[in-house]
Amino acid sequence: MVNCSCWAMAFLLVATPALAQTSPRELVEMTDFSSLHPSPDGRWLLYRRERPSTVTGRIDLAWYLVKTDGSEPPVRIGDGGAASWDGTGLIEPGAAKWAGDSSRFYLVARVDGTAGLWTATPGGGTLAPFLLVDSDIERFAVRADGSIIYEVGPSRAEIVRAEERERDTGILIGPRVDLAQTLYRGAIIAGRPASQRLSGNWFDREPLLARQERQVLVHVPGTDVDRKASPGEARQLTSAPPRPLPARARAGLAAHSICVDEEPCHQPGHERLWSWAETAEGRLVLTTRDRRMRQRIFLWDPAAPTLRELAASDGTLTGGRDERTSCAPSTNALFCVAENAATPPHLLRIDLADGTQQILDQPNKLPNQPELLTEAIDWTVGGSRASGWLVRPKIPGRLPLFVTYYRCVGYLRGGLGDEWPLRALAASGIAALCINSLPHPGNAPEARYELGLAVVRAAITELHKRGLVDSTRVGMGGLSFGSEVTMWVAIHSDLLRAASIASVQLEPSYYWFNAGIGRDMFRNNLHHYWNLGPPGSDPVRWRFLSPALNVDKIKVPILMQMPEQEARQSPELIARLTASQMGEAHAFPFASHIKTEPRQKLAVYQRNLDWFRFWLQDYVDPDPEKASQYHRWSKLGSEPHSQGSEAIQRSMSASSRSRK
Repeated sequence: MVNCSCWAMAFLLVATPALAQTSPRELVEMTDFSSLHPSPDGRWLLYRRERPSTVTGRIDLAWYLVKTDGSEPPVRIGDGGAASWDGTGLIEPGAAKWAGDSSRFYLVARVDGTAGLWTATPGGGTLAPFLLVDSDIERFAVRADGSIIYEVGPSRAEIVRAEERERDTGILIGPRVDLAQTLYRGAIIAGRPASQRLSGNWFDREPLLARQERQVLVHVPGTDVDRKASPGEARQLTSAPPRPLPARARAGLAAHSICVDEEPCHQPGHERLWSWAETAEGRLVLTTRDRRMRQRIFLWDPAAPTLRELAASDGTLTGGRDERTSCAPSTNALFCVAENAATPPHLLRIDLADGTQQILDQPNKLPNQPELLTEAIDWTVGGSRASGWLVRPKIPGRLPLFVTYYRCVGYLRGGLGDEWPLRALAASGIAALCINSLPHPGNAPEARYELGLAVVRAAITELHKRGLVDSTRVGMGGLSFGSEVTMWVAIHSDLLRAASIASVQLEPSYYWFNAGIGRDMFRNNLHHYWNLGPPGSDPVRWRFLSPALNVDKIKVPILMQMPEQEARQSPELIARLTASQMGEAHAFPFASHIKTEPRQKLAVYQRNLDWFRFWLQDYVDPDPEKASQYHRWSKLGSEPHSQGSEAIQRSMSASSRSRK
């Protein structure tokens, strides 16, 4: 049961456009939540909204406070500045703490380039600066006496000096250096171009001075000078490791056919424990996830004989956009960011006593889309059950189909990594299918790729049998592993008419960019997961796995939209595809593995939408600014693209007139 307080119901009844969240810009500018912090007394919830803006090019952060009983609307208490993200492209969480008596809270906000400590009281208006120093405050803890223990990194002046020193004296090439990335200020860190290095964990990245020793200080309100923290005080910044899951809780999960450990899950629904959190009273909130990416929440009470299911969703119940985060428990309720394939993120309260649900905040437009249908689908592949989500327009006849393969988590925006605007495709008359990958059969990459091909082929067959799609007009796109499967399907089948990828692919240059001194983890992972060594050691296997060495087998046009640092590792693929007029490549400066900057995201969405409408529908946008784009695309493919040529010519003529 979901209850809405009166103010929330009034919000929900406001008329919303029929095409909410179907344009690329609307999808990019959706609001997400993070950093859920209930007060110790359970009366308040402090949290952060994250809203990208294609106008400013920033992801704007704002902190909000809401009464946990939902009796009043949320109150915006202050600006958190612009978001920053890690080397993968995931938004970094906000740091916030409550005083033990719930009278005050503290949080880190980046204002005017400074990550300082700000504070406010639950009923006392907006944020005020509390502790601003010359270095970014990276971690902090609030003590019972009101003093603050905090950790600071290098000063901004130190960072600039270190970057300039490298620029002037040269950069030693070693295990932390990625030669594919611009070495001098080649990333956006804390809102500015900054130098970044590899952390040593695969392709994770960190700021240039991340390994410099940090200072831990103690601030006592009313004193002028902060003192150095003792080792015991410094340890208070580190959270205690979670205790082992109690045996009775494990047994309760097993009784519900839920897997707990990391080994392959052989339960029918592949449901496993995803995360868990502990309340102040020692109760455990256990969140599970199944093969469809659906989540359930159970409450384990040491005083109760069995687990009790609190909530079930056909989507996600998490602590925010980062699917790894847990809902936040308080004394009598659980606070989650809820979303599913058809419903955008909103903030939810779940009562620990009876599971009653209440919406606390819902800033995104409700997708009032009677013309679109979102449905969960299942089909059989070699004895296994595959699953995914299909969003399509409610129009008669067979539709073109776009497929993305990897994971379908939460609201259907752009697939994993948010590159393909699924709802915009559907609103344009293209059915969009997001497929959850099946468990990988061992470490042989060809087995993983062949399984992906089999899943995609079976999905197309199933939808064709149902009379929903035209199996001769299919496109596919993917990021990371999904891009590898996309290229395998393009090379080893005739299922596709066009494809789009967002990530680097295996080729000899990729190996030599990353196999230098100290990069043992790269070499070990390449051997373990792809059974590959240096290109000269097994040229036959490299020829088998590398898309760049199989361009002659690719018969469909490929759109490549990669981070600049990944495009540099794909010179052979880009050169061979573009030289043979089988592809077009775009590189995005400063972009991480997952593109995060709003304007880049919008450009990716719009180009992918145009690309698949062109190849699957023969559609040419009449916007004269796009004339050169369609002129280029008309020359791609194994055969000249004659369809739509008149529309292209009209668009080019309009563009010429507009320049006169």
